[in-house]
Amino acid sequence: MKTLHKPLQITLYQDVLCSWCYLADLRLDVLRQELGEAVRWSVRPYPLRVHDVLPTTREQRALVEEVERAQREPDAAARMLSTDLWLGGDPPRTSVPALAALEAARLQGPQARAFLARAMQRAALEQGVNVSRPDVVFELASRVGLAMNEFSAAFRSEETRRLILDEHRDATHRGVRGVPTLVIGGRWMLCGLRELAEYREHILACLGKVSVPRSGSPERVVH
Repeated sequence: MKTLHKPLQITLYQDVLCSWCYLADLRLDVLRQELGEAVRWSVRPYPLRVHDVLPTTREQRALVEEVERAQREPDAAARMLSTDLWLGGDPPRTSVPALAALEAARLQGPQARAFLARAMQRAALEQGVNVSRPDVVFELASRVGLAMNEFSAAFRSEETRRLILDEHRDATHRGVRGVPTLVIGGRWMLCGLRELAEYREHILACLGKVSVPRSGSPERVVH
């Protein structure tokens, strides 16, 4: 779809360790193809685990239960999700290194970030690999063809990690409480995984293609 108008800005807040974000990404990929240049997409980090500390037994149980709920979604990809990331002997302590890797990849272009994000999601959420470990980060970055010297410098930079934490703070102040969260045109905020049809309806409404959806679900106007 081509448009002469200014593209609609959509911001997606996500954590690469989140199974709901994994499914949201796949659903939104359909709309990226459908809407083309009518929409400008921005993916921003929002770590669910900010502090560098091992999850407690109770936290691990809750994380496993979340994955199990995601596995019941009708998407074919949901059947690929695994609980091994949280049940193995090396659970991630924090999301920040994984998200810092994606910000480092972004410096080589949006496609570079997208390729690394998908590789990290599959490794973590399908294979149970702790993608917050630097050795895993570098292996995946090399595998997707990033320029490694440039990537390494950005990934190791304290400035990159500060960016993640600053983004988390600013997004929280804007009302983001979890992921996936979609902000459409600075107008609608959709929290949590939604059906593809619901994503499409809200985006088309903001493009002026359909009437504004009736509110009965937890979306809200962004102030």
